[in-house]
Amino acid sequence: MAAFVRLIQTLLGEIAHAKRPVGRPLLRFKDCIKRDLISFDIDFSHWEDLAVERDQWRKITADGLTKHDKDWLMVLAEKRLQRHTRVTNSAPLSDNISWICQRCGRCCGSRVGLFSHQRRCFSQPDAT
Repeated sequence: MAAFVRLIQTLLGEIAHAKRPVGRPLLRFKDCIKRDLISFDIDFSHWEDLAVERDQWRKITADGLTKHDKDWLMVLAEKRLQRHTRVTNSAPLSDNISWICQRCGRCCGSRVGLFSHQRRCFSQPDAT
């Protein structure tokens, strides 16, 4: 029991006179645990009581990990869908709009492609 009390004191302890860097301070171990418990859908105010019962704690954390991974994969799928939707919307709206190099007349498929092409095209000496 004394080891458990020391563990809790270590986890929840704060350094009284520590200097912090300018800007956003670095996260403490306690802050990281709180963030992870929230993402695992575990009540962070009573997690010590839950952790005493080891078998129950393992089940809770395994279920939380499954839920966290499922949610994270859904977020990644949504981001991917937004990326692909954005790419298809960046194409010219009609056949009349295109990106043409002013120097050589090459037609590019996108504005970024035209920009890259012009960097190469204008750095090369003129063939005439």
